[in-house]
Amino acid sequence: MGHEARPARTWSRRVLFAAALTAACAASHAQVAGTQSRTISVRGEGRTYLLHAAKATRSAAPVVLSFHGLGSTAAQEELLTGFSAMAEREGFVAVYPEGERRLWHAFGQSSVDVDFARAILDELARSLPIDRRRVFATGISNGAQMAWRLACNMPREIAAVGLVAGGYPHVCGEDRPPAILFHGTADRLLPYGGRAGQMKVRDFAAGWAAVPGCRTDPARGDVVYRNGDATGERWRCGRHEAVLYTLDGKGHSWPGSRMPARITSRDVDASAVMGRFFRETGQAP
Repeated sequence: MGHEARPARTWSRRVLFAAALTAACAASHAQVAGTQSRTISVRGEGRTYLLHAAKATRSAAPVVLSFHGLGSTAAQEELLTGFSAMAEREGFVAVYPEGERRLWHAFGQSSVDVDFARAILDELARSLPIDRRRVFATGISNGAQMAWRLACNMPREIAAVGLVAGGYPHVCGEDRPPAILFHGTADRLLPYGGRAGQMKVRDFAAGWAAVPGCRTDPARGDVVYRNGDATGERWRCGRHEAVLYTLDGKGHSWPGSRMPARITSRDVDASAVMGRFFRETGQAP
């Protein structure tokens, strides 16, 4: 998931992931109250995103960009994460971009989706009181890979990232934002232990926090959370930080969501924990 080439095996993964999301979001075509669809031009093509701005949005509101997984949609991502309801409570702007052909160009030479993200932020800045210093990116699966791509390509524009069930080829450059990750040890689509071209998740998390002169050991993260199948660990070197929630025996899913229980942890709420991480690391409200 996330590669630009789409062989038959990738198609089967798309079907499996979309089916799990459909089970979680039975009303996936129902628009959340207060959410609007917007279309902008990117490289001469119309691109669409969903926008939920809290009714009481104050000046300089934070923005959360939430990217759907391969084969999914912006509407499903909104329902999966619950960020729109959180935006109403906490006063931020939730954005759900729509991928062309339901995928993101997270790898390779194409920067079209990075341009899309920048265009969204520029459009928001013209119509809403947003704080460009507090823009956060998150997503699941291929959407997590897109958030990773933004952290690598826009490190001074992204305050922190939340990566759920993704796979990543390398750690970004030294000027990278804090990251929080969630990943199941039984994920068969993007394995916890990595695969060809993608790092082991623990190695990636520890490496994200490391800098020259400050080594981090993947086997020795500081435990910050333990409940049932969920264990949270933190690695930190100065301002560089990564927190990894390992979901023992769980699969390719968003923890705390209504995705099938056999693959989804109920022992941590990824949206709530991620929101708190964004507030603490990026000074969001």
